[in-house]
Amino acid sequence: ISITSDPGNLIPSAGAYFEFDGGMQVMCVSLAAATIYAVGQVVVRISADTKTGPALYLKMGFGVELMVGLPVVGNVSVTYVVGIEMNLTTVEIKIAAFMLFKGEADLLGGLVDITIMIEASGTVDKRFGGSTNLIAQVTFAIDISIFLVIDISFSKSWAESRQIA
Repeated sequence: ISITSDPGNLIPSAGAYFEFDGGMQVMCVSLAAATIYAVGQVVVRISADTKTGPALYLKMGFGVELMVGLPVVGNVSVTYVVGIEMNLTTVEIKIAAFMLFKGEADLLGGLVDITIMIEASGTVDKRFGGSTNLIAQVTFAIDISIFLVIDISFSKSWAESRQIA
């Protein structure tokens, strides 16, 4: 471990944040075993740190969920959400748009649960007094759970970044 001579790195950091997290599901149509929901979710975080300063984070998404419930067998749902994400600090601003596809099967009263998710996003990252980058990212995740036997979680992300200014 090397000791730094930069006085800025010797100051300990302390901070706090305040976060609101909300979600909503509104049933729009129900036909026999199938139900369509309008879904929405929002996260707002205000934070401050003695080293990095104040920051604001906002993420909100709106979409639709189709759920089919079969007696004894279980529930199967497909969700599609689009949204925006913003992160503002004293050194940069990031604004992103994202799309999320998620399929979930909950079978035999929760004994078997399978979830597949694909999320794609595009981000503009502007550093104040510096460069501007565009970032494209895709994430694929799968979760398989069989009660007390198997619990598999896999996630893979791909990203590409290009400087535009």
